[in-house]
Amino acid sequence: MRVYFTNMGCKLNQAETERLSRQFRAAGHEVVASLAECELHLINSCTVTHVAARDARKLARRGRRLDAKIRTVLTGCYASAEPGAAAALAGVDLVVPNHRKERLVEAVHQAMPEVIPASPAELAVPYVPLAFGHSRAMVKIGDGCNMRCSFCIIPFTRGQEGYRSLDEVVEEVRGLVAAGYREVVITGVQISSYRRQGRRLYDLTAALLDQTAVQRLRLTSLAPWDFDPRLFDLFGNPRLCRHVHMSLQSGSTATLRRMRRPYSPAAYAQVAERIRRRIPGVAITTDVIVGFPGESEEEFSASLAFVERMQFARVHLFPYSPRQGTAAAAMEEQVDPEVKRRRMAAMGKVVAAGERAFCHQQLGETVEVLWESERHGVWQGLSDHYIRTYLRSGQDLRNSLTRVRMAALCEGGMRVELVDDAVSPEANNLARLATG
Repeated sequence: MRVYFTNMGCKLNQAETERLSRQFRAAGHEVVASLAECELHLINSCTVTHVAARDARKLARRGRRLDAKIRTVLTGCYASAEPGAAAALAGVDLVVPNHRKERLVEAVHQAMPEVIPASPAELAVPYVPLAFGHSRAMVKIGDGCNMRCSFCIIPFTRGQEGYRSLDEVVEEVRGLVAAGYREVVITGVQISSYRRQGRRLYDLTAALLDQTAVQRLRLTSLAPWDFDPRLFDLFGNPRLCRHVHMSLQSGSTATLRRMRRPYSPAAYAQVAERIRRRIPGVAITTDVIVGFPGESEEEFSASLAFVERMQFARVHLFPYSPRQGTAAAAMEEQVDPEVKRRRMAAMGKVVAAGERAFCHQQLGETVEVLWESERHGVWQGLSDHYIRTYLRSGQDLRNSLTRVRMAALCEGGMRVELVDDAVSPEANNLARLATG
C-alpha cells in the first residue's frame, strides 16, 4: 500500500509523523512523496486554532476528491477533540485519536485488512531518512500536559503527562545518527517537565551528548517557570544548539493571569536575561497571542512594549482563537475581530524589527549551517541559533554541515558565504545517504 503523510501543526506532530512513517515502512508499506501517488492518505491533524481545525477538515476531503479510491485516515488533535465530526467528514475512512496513535498501523490493518502487505519490509536501517524528508530528525520524549492554561485545548486532546525512558530515547537517537541525520530536535508538550526513573531533562540532554554521536542537538520549548539552570553547563558544548524557545503568550501581567500562566513578564525577563548572559549569541524565540478575551488597549500596549524590549529572534504570532471546552472560550469580553487584526498588524511590525535586530547582531560572525534544500541554485539551511540562511552554490550541500560567514540580511533570514572552500567527502557521503 502506497501511503502519503500530511503533517499539520507543531514539532511534536512532526516527530510523530516521522515515527509513523518508519512504522509503516517496517510493516511493508511504501511511503510516497505526494498525494497523487498514494492509496492511503494519513493526516496528523492540529486543532490549536480554529484555522488549524478548518484546514484539517479540508485536507481530509482532498484525497477522495482527487481519486475516489484513496483511503483517508485522520489522527492527531482534531481527531481527538472532535472525533464524531471527524468521522462524519466525507472521504474519511478511519479516525484514530491521539491515545491510539502509537498503534496506528495495527488500527489501520484491523479496519482495512485488504491493505495489509504480504510481508513486512526488511530495512537494513530502521531509521533510514525518506528521500523527500527532513534533514533534521524530530524525537518525541513525552506527551500530554498537566497544566490548565485557560486558552489551551492540548490537555484535552493529549491527556496527562507521560515520558519515555532515557535509554529508549538514546537508542532512537543512535539509530537516527546511524541513518545519516546530522541534527536531532527533542520535542514534546512540556519537555522541561521530563521525569522518568529519577531523570530530568538535564540528565537526558547530557546522556544524548555523551552517549550518541549526534552532531547537533536542539531542544524545543522550555518553560520559563521550570528552566533548569544546570542546562547552562551543557550549552557550553558546541553540539547543543544556542537556541531556547520559551513561550511568553503575553507581555501583560493581567492577561497572563487570565491565561493561567504561572509567571509575570518581569519573571520571564529575568530568565531571558540570564540565558543571554550565560549563552553568548543565543536565539530566544517565543509564542505570542494577540486579542485574548478581556485584553484592553492598555494590556495590549504593555504586551507590545514588552515584546519590543525583548527583541526575540523569532516569534510565532497568533490571534486568539476560542477552542470549545476551554475556560477562555466562555469568558466575556471577547475581542472584536477587527481589533485583533489591527493589533496583529502592530505586533507584527515589532516582531519583524526584533528579528532583524537579532540577525544584524550576527553580521560578520562565523557559524555552522546545516543545509537542507536547494532551489534554482540557492541552498537553504539553518544555523544553530535558528537563523534561516541562503547561499548560491553549485556544490551538493544537502545534509552537510559547513562553516559560513553571516554576510547580509535578506528576506526571511541571512545571506552567507562559505568559509571552507569545499564540503568534505564524509559530508557528501552522508548527504547521499540522507537522500536515498
